[in-house]
Amino acid sequence: MKQIYFAGGCFWGTEHYIGSFEGVIETETGYANGDLADPTYEQVYTDRTGHVECVKVSYDDGIISLATLCRLFFRSINPLSINRQGNDCGTRYRTGIYWTDEADRADVETVYEEMQQAYAEPLAVEKGPLKSFYPAEEYHQDYLVKNPEGYCHLSLSTLRMANEYAEIIRSLIAASDEEKKIVLPRFFKTGKGEYGEGDRFLGVTVPETRKVAKAHKEASYELIEALLESEWHECRLCALLILIEKYKKEPEPAVQFYLTHLKGVNNWDLVDLSAPYILGDHLVRNPDHGVLYTLAQSPVMWEQRVSVVSTLMLIRQGRFSDTIKLAEIFLETKHDLMQKAVGWMLREVGKRDKELLASFLSTHKATMPRTTLRYAIEKFTAGERQELMQRNNKTDKTGK
Repeated sequence: MKQIYFAGGCFWGTEHYIGSFEGVIETETGYANGDLADPTYEQVYTDRTGHVECVKVSYDDGIISLATLCRLFFRSINPLSINRQGNDCGTRYRTGIYWTDEADRADVETVYEEMQQAYAEPLAVEKGPLKSFYPAEEYHQDYLVKNPEGYCHLSLSTLRMANEYAEIIRSLIAASDEEKKIVLPRFFKTGKGEYGEGDRFLGVTVPETRKVAKAHKEASYELIEALLESEWHECRLCALLILIEKYKKEPEPAVQFYLTHLKGVNNWDLVDLSAPYILGDHLVRNPDHGVLYTLAQSPVMWEQRVSVVSTLMLIRQGRFSDTIKLAEIFLETKHDLMQKAVGWMLREVGKRDKELLASFLSTHKATMPRTTLRYAIEKFTAGERQELMQRNNKTDKTGK
């Protein structure tokens, strides 16, 4: 069990909000970083002791990481507001994140920098080692549990988001499988230096994740965004499956949200299960396909894969030109996941127009990546495959 300390304005609301998340084991309100030992609420209220209303958070980092907790905390505050949150004013209501384990500094600093990039003004959120913490009086502990109608500076939508987020995590954990917890990290290459490095898995199958997403298909964009920031792979997948449902009702906002949140679409299944059904379907309905080529030029491999896999819906409509152009752009790609994606889409073209695929291969078969070629010709006859592979001068990673 680990601890972190959050100051987010009135500690009643901050405690209630943070305490709702799965993995938070215990919360305690108190007064931090002041000049007076063991202060009372009345003394702190004068704003003369230097204390800040604060919540001690004890959590299980096997369920929720410090980085995720910090990101969720930032959702509950105005990070530019100085000595004020909601209607509460005074130095005791300033915001901050404080740690007791120096090893936690890096995670806090990382999230802090992420948040700073979203604002032109400097954040007004303190960060640093905890200097002191004194528990608040008993009536301040779990105040909003004891007084459900009590004052809270947080909006109802923020509290609802927290509750639904926690419900989704609990549902996914309940559907997890111990064997898959072991298998999936290896399958999705999460080791050091591998494409999925650092990705974490609860051990939930895609069908089970779909069930959870379906139960929460009316979730807010704020909740989807929070889930996309999760360290858990299944949470990000759940967010994307919910987003697909939102796309069906409001295509334009959902597409724009997708394109501005691709940072969370960072493994091949997350791309493949979302790109065709959001961006791909959007492109079928719209003549401007420039976004494909913008993504293709991205230095982020996952965004490149989004560009290619999104053309699946165009292919299904008999529209092949973007797939062919992107295949030419990625003829020199070195990443096997991109080689596979391009080969897959070429194969889909060939199912519908073998002559077009054959023409493309006639031009490029000698120099295109062997992995791409193998994927592209899977539906060809054995003899055709053998001939094309013999005419290819490339080698794959194994030298074959």
